[in-house]
Amino acid sequence: MAIKESAAVPRPRESESVDDYLKAIYTLSGDTQRRVGSKELADRLSVAPASVTNMLQRLAAAQDSLLLYERHHGVVLSPAGRKRALELVRHHRLIETFLYEVLGYEVDELHEEAERLEHFISEKFEERMAAKLGNPKADPHGHCIPAMDGTMPKQHRVSCTCE
Repeated sequence: MAIKESAAVPRPRESESVDDYLKAIYTLSGDTQRRVGSKELADRLSVAPASVTNMLQRLAAAQDSLLLYERHHGVVLSPAGRKRALELVRHHRLIETFLYEVLGYEVDELHEEAERLEHFISEKFEERMAAKLGNPKADPHGHCIPAMDGTMPKQHRVSCTCE
């Protein structure tokens, strides 16, 4: 029996780890896309600094690299890495919104559950979930949800509303 192209294929554990690095780099670098140091990344991911350095070197050496890494100067996402990170952020925030609005989860339960699920949803599921929720602009925490095209709306600091 052939597997359809649109069928969800389980992602290897290593892909989840790479995704976690990309999302952490995006979160730490912010809109300024500043370089993130290995120690800062290690603290965020709760891993040893040497493990971070090894992963960053391996990812930077890969063809079609998702990040740009310079020893002693930190790491920044490549355009492809930023796009993937924003896709993960979108998945995470849509899942949190779905869990809160549709399934009645409490706010303090959202993050951990979304962390587990964000790696595994298909684009079709993402589109349907967004449509079911009325294409929300913000998650239950007030954080902007990236658009389908991989762009992040600007967030107003005072009101936490998204344009």
